[in-house]
Amino acid sequence: MAIKGSLAEAALSNVIQLLAISLKSGCLSVTDGKNLGNLFIKDGKIIYATILNRKQRLGDILISKKEINKEILNQALDIQKTQRKKRLGEILIEVGAITRKTLESELTEQIEQTIFTMLTWESGYFNFESELLPSPEEYTVKLSPQEVLLEEARRIDEWRKIENRMPPFETILTPKGNVKDIPLTAQEKKIVELIDGKRSIDEILRISEFEFFETCRAIYGLLSSGLLEKPEKPIMKEVREVSEAKNLGLSFYKSGMYNDAEREYKKILEIDDDNAEAIAYLGLIELRHGNFQAARENFLKTLRKKERLSVLINLGYICSALKLYNEAVTYLNLARKLAPEDPKIGCNLGIVFYKQDNLDEAYNIFEEIIEKSPEFITPYIYLSVIDFKRGNGDKALNRLDEAIERFPKFAALKNNLAVIHENTERLEEAEKLYRQALEIEPKDIILCRNLGDFYYDAQILGAAKELYERIPDDQKEWQVLFKLGQIYLRQGDSDQALHFWQRAQALNPAEESIVKKIAVLQTSDKK
Repeated sequence: MAIKGSLAEAALSNVIQLLAISLKSGCLSVTDGKNLGNLFIKDGKIIYATILNRKQRLGDILISKKEINKEILNQALDIQKTQRKKRLGEILIEVGAITRKTLESELTEQIEQTIFTMLTWESGYFNFESELLPSPEEYTVKLSPQEVLLEEARRIDEWRKIENRMPPFETILTPKGNVKDIPLTAQEKKIVELIDGKRSIDEILRISEFEFFETCRAIYGLLSSGLLEKPEKPIMKEVREVSEAKNLGLSFYKSGMYNDAEREYKKILEIDDDNAEAIAYLGLIELRHGNFQAARENFLKTLRKKERLSVLINLGYICSALKLYNEAVTYLNLARKLAPEDPKIGCNLGIVFYKQDNLDEAYNIFEEIIEKSPEFITPYIYLSVIDFKRGNGDKALNRLDEAIERFPKFAALKNNLAVIHENTERLEEAEKLYRQALEIEPKDIILCRNLGDFYYDAQILGAAKELYERIPDDQKEWQVLFKLGQIYLRQGDSDQALHFWQRAQALNPAEESIVKKIAVLQTSDKK
């Protein structure tokens, strides 16, 4: 069941209740146009929630609340490097740094605060994606939506009374006079300790050991009592808007919401048309959309402002895609000067040389990468292809055998080895390798085409047809469409044969074999 709509038309609390009653599992994404929140539900229970551009790491929160210190956190992080499947919270429990009750209490507080914040959004949109759950690295809990919503409704009523009287969260507060001499509650004393004339309200909210609502209420009370004051010169509106747009743009970009991210980065350029970061991200967004020329123009603008490694690498990739190989080599060589030991840059440069048919340069670069970084797969693939092109079939086979032993789950290696076996008439070995590769990547287009061609040449037409039809329609080359037409004609279906040949002709109008087939078939149909 697809659930999406506008917050102006459907209250978020009602949406959450509907998902809970229906015992749904998935992710409810909510945005107010400035922030993006995700609420995860499993079997009708709330298990996790986060606001992307406000997310704090668990370790940092526990340190700020003095549950652990930096030394313990670093020890836990070191353990996590060797046990990647373990969550940080579980490790901290195992080493005795915190109890499970402490962890669950902290996470529950975070989730409740996130839901409270999302419930304050009166406009925006929501979308529920079924079966999408948090990554395994996230520790989850189980909360009753009804109980959470009941408590948050109470707090929302109180929040409405103070929200319009609170200064902007970018405001920096300072104590007025000697606040310590005035009797305060324990909570107010701890919040006053965080107010040092340098931190903004937003920063105080992030490090406070109290939840968002409680901290805001205390700050509001201290301001109303005249115990805090705002600086004489407030933060410039433009600076604040740029900062907000950057945070939100990055959050949208990381979430794959590229149109929303583009909107935010264009807002930045309306205020600061020279902002290199915004221009670079607009280039990345164009790249995600497949608009290589527009992406190139944006990255060139960024490069004129500052020579950045990431920009040079992206320009190298884009120019290679546009077949501007000399330009790609220039940018990648500049990137290599900035990071000479980065094997990824070397791989990109080697690929460009290969596309230029400069096999010697490509070969030398890939050999160097294997020597220094044998864990990279790309050099093995290209070196074996170059060896084969040069007529060194045995060397290509040996190199691929070595690579497959090192990377047994990488389908492209087995595909390449199968191609060599097929070209050297070792057909049984070729078929076996193609099948092994397809078991790893059953939807790989190159594999489907290669094994399909293998069966087509062997006149095993049913298997060839099944593999060709796995290829998405918009990615079938004219040769595949032509062969499908041949197969359907052999199976007695002339209408389907004509359909595929006409599609093949649309892709390659000058191919005489297609023209002849269509003419013969149409003539025979008239008879």
